[in-house]
Amino acid sequence: MSTLSDVWLLLDDPQMTFSAGSQKVLPANTGAWIGNTSSTIGGDISIAFQGTSISFTGDISLSTTSPTWFLAGIDLNSPYNVSFPDAGTQIYTQWYQTPILPDGLHFVNLSSIFVNVDYAIITAGATTQLNGSTIVVDDRSSEITYTGNGWATSDTEIILGSGWVNGPPLGNTTHRTSNVGDGFSFRFAGSNINVYGVFEWTATGNVDVDFVLDGETTSSSLFVPLNTVVVHPEILNYQLFSSGNLLAGNHTLIMNITQANGNQSFILDYLTYQPSFSFLAGKPNFTASASSAPDSPLSSASNTGMTGAMIHNGMNIGAIVGGVLGGLIGIFISLLFFLWRWRRHRADIERRLQESSRLSYFLRGRLSDSPPPFYTKSSNRFSICIEKFKHHNLLQPIQIALHHQLLQESLAGKNLLHMMN
Repeated sequence: MSTLSDVWLLLDDPQMTFSAGSQKVLPANTGAWIGNTSSTIGGDISIAFQGTSISFTGDISLSTTSPTWFLAGIDLNSPYNVSFPDAGTQIYTQWYQTPILPDGLHFVNLSSIFVNVDYAIITAGATTQLNGSTIVVDDRSSEITYTGNGWATSDTEIILGSGWVNGPPLGNTTHRTSNVGDGFSFRFAGSNINVYGVFEWTATGNVDVDFVLDGETTSSSLFVPLNTVVVHPEILNYQLFSSGNLLAGNHTLIMNITQANGNQSFILDYLTYQPSFSFLAGKPNFTASASSAPDSPLSSASNTGMTGAMIHNGMNIGAIVGGVLGGLIGIFISLLFFLWRWRRHRADIERRLQESSRLSYFLRGRLSDSPPPFYTKSSNRFSICIEKFKHHNLLQPIQIALHHQLLQESLAGKNLLHMMN
């Protein structure tokens, strides 16, 4: 089977195309098969899939005369001979997996085969269309965070009882515990989620479990009812939780054991969900941001509060940074405005000084051959100039007042320029 870091798509046997003559077996709610169905094939199996590999699981060596090999053809390549694992022994196992293929659309044809098919696992690639697919998450996946000290990993085969072929769980392992306070958390982006495990029909006592999905709690109890006729000592694909339809988006599922008696255990095998993203590029990476999972719904609420506080603090930091940048921009705009006003004011002063200078030269040409200076720091010389203008017979009183005003403005303007410089 592919590595645990891959994304697996579950393909149940009713979704496959078989040659004529195949026989479908429908056990009555036994749970021995995924989806309660399997198919016995005597002929060909044809599969088209989008991804990088595909594997098949089911019973092999259905009779003492069953072929121990078959032909596998991939795309346009020549078929090659494949031998069943443990040929001659009737077991439930993964009996074929393609080599790792380039990401894309592939066609697989298995011919001259006599075998039982329960399900197939497709390893998704970047181009795999995920709409309508079912993602399966093995119990060893890093996307599942376990909490508590009672968890144990088991790789023993499941004992189905007389008349059934024993075999391993999906992915060959399970996680089990009966310790109060143990649990797990799983975050996903999808529109439903289901939890499957192994149930021990010969165990005594009970295990009470809370499943908390997005803050809503569903409680259940695992126990064997009185007067139950035991068909299987253990059973695969036992549904421990089902969410039903959810709004497509990000969700968090938390499991916590609240009570345990006897030797009954909670045994996790795998999770399934329908994704709300269309391609792997849109799959959120929840494991990158999550450092640990909560130990219980109560601690989950506490951790949620911490997360909210962290987000709130992040928002405050963003607001502060935005405010500082806004303030700096405002100061910069204000400086530009004052600089513009200062330049405009200086230009206005220079313009008026030039006008005053032109008027002074005009009066000098009209009133006297030896005009007063344009301006003087001596108040006495300024007064002498005014007195001289007053005695000129061509200068009217209004002209004297005008020139007096211009000379005062000129003096003030030059002093202002001197201060600026």
